[in-house]
Amino acid sequence: MSVDTQPSPRPRVVRRKYLIDTGFQLRYMLRLAALGGGGVMLVGVLAYRAHREAVESGASPEALALGGETMLWLIGLGALVVAGLMALFGLVLTHRVAGPIHVMSLYIATLAAGRYPRMRPLRKKDELLGFFNRFSEAVDRIREREAEEARLLAEVIETLRPLATTQDAQAALSILGSIRARKRQAIEGPTSGALKSVA
Repeated sequence: MSVDTQPSPRPRVVRRKYLIDTGFQLRYMLRLAALGGGGVMLVGVLAYRAHREAVESGASPEALALGGETMLWLIGLGALVVAGLMALFGLVLTHRVAGPIHVMSLYIATLAAGRYPRMRPLRKKDELLGFFNRFSEAVDRIREREAEEARLLAEVIETLRPLATTQDAQAALSILGSIRARKRQAIEGPTSGALKSVA
């Protein structure tokens, strides 16, 4: 019997659902479309008015050429203004998304260090509230389960202590005691102070 030593290829995953968080995605898609489309429309209207005024005044070819230069300047200035507004909007959007992700990253680092973080709510206008709430619920449930296991370990240790007459039994109780202490320390211990500085 031969063993196939080649790793199996990763299955190709095709994503067909593009609106995963419909409310969040549509809200920002429409805002970005309105900001970009409105900016282009404003620049176009200003350029058209400048061109129309030049034509209606019976301008000479030189004046029309000057009007064309004015339109180019208007389009360039408008593009800069729209780009600036889009960048500002992007900053606000990314802050509302990156803030919760940063906070959850700190919480995950605290969990990886063997502690349970003290969860705080996100800011009022932050995004990802649903995900953050599910994450908080999961951490709370795990913490409750750890507390229950620590309580059960304490009961088992107290029940078995009088029966532990051999050295091996006492060593086993000592191991159970250290597991219980580690669980209690994870639940009740101090959390990272880095979370206090997160805006």
